[in-house]
Amino acid sequence: MSNSTRWTLVGILVALNVLSNTVMPDTWIGIALSVVFGVAAIAIVADFVLRRRREQ
Repeated sequence: MSNSTRWTLVGILVALNVLSNTVMPDTWIGIALSVVFGVAAIAIVADFVLRRRREQ
């Protein structure tokens, strides 16, 4: 995965997280979506950090 693709996905996931918190605040669906989008964004960033360390 290229860096531009990776950061585009992180941006989309963060935007979806903000949107779900705005549209469905304090509902169990909103919380579940927030967790899913947040974990996915964190996983992409963690993958970037781990790959960067392996290359050095």
